[in-house]
Amino acid sequence: MKREIATSLLAALAAAGLLLTAGCGGSSGSPGDKATPSASTSAAPVQATAATPSEEPSADASLPPGAQQGLFDLNDDGTLDPTCGTEDFGAGLVLRIPCGDFSGYAHTPEDGTTLVPNSLYRLPGPDVDLTGISGGNLQAIDETGREVFILIFNSDALFETGSDVIGSTDTMDATIRLINAHYAGGEIKVRGHTDATGSASVNQPLSERRAAVVQRYLTDHGVQAASVTSVGFGSTRPLVEERNPDGSVNAAGQRFNRRVEIVVRLPKK
Repeated sequence: MKREIATSLLAALAAAGLLLTAGCGGSSGSPGDKATPSASTSAAPVQATAATPSEEPSADASLPPGAQQGLFDLNDDGTLDPTCGTEDFGAGLVLRIPCGDFSGYAHTPEDGTTLVPNSLYRLPGPDVDLTGISGGNLQAIDETGREVFILIFNSDALFETGSDVIGSTDTMDATIRLINAHYAGGEIKVRGHTDATGSASVNQPLSERRAAVVQRYLTDHGVQAASVTSVGFGSTRPLVEERNPDGSVNAAGQRFNRRVEIVVRLPKK
């Protein structure tokens, strides 16, 4: 009886050994080869899929509902500040807005002026050396997650009243140096604006011509960009109010709204 059991056990072990040998040493076209990789391959994705969902919620747990991770540490607290929602500033410039109250590190209006509701100028600006540039700067993230750098010049520093001929080119030359040093390779859009004095039939084409002149100057003087285009808005996109609360004209507001913006949309990292 014992001999029969031992014999049966040896037969079973031998059969198992044969199966193992067939699975490991079969030809590339054998059924054993096809079955073995299938089993080992299917096990790895199961582990990766199970791990991914457990990590994602914890990464977003600190963000407000509906917020996205930002690119900038605006308040210098060591963390990137989130953005909440988007705002359309015209001609394809759709930017994400920092969450909550960001007035502590946003631009404030020029002396004697009041920002219009949802003014582009309320966005914060990067710490960039603007030596030789008569203007201000902003930074933001567009709806696709790309960094956007914006330079804003007062038109009076570039053009005579009603003219589309650049006077002093010092600011433009310094701007080209700045872009080439820090923002090269981006897509540039030059945006022209006027104040609300006069008619739209005069202001709109003037803003277009001024934007086109700046566009040509950038391209003719070696700005490093993937593309340079231009658009004019006339007086339809003010940054500040042009009237005081009593209805009188605010000359400082009119002057500030006469401007050219250079928007540099950087390649996505």
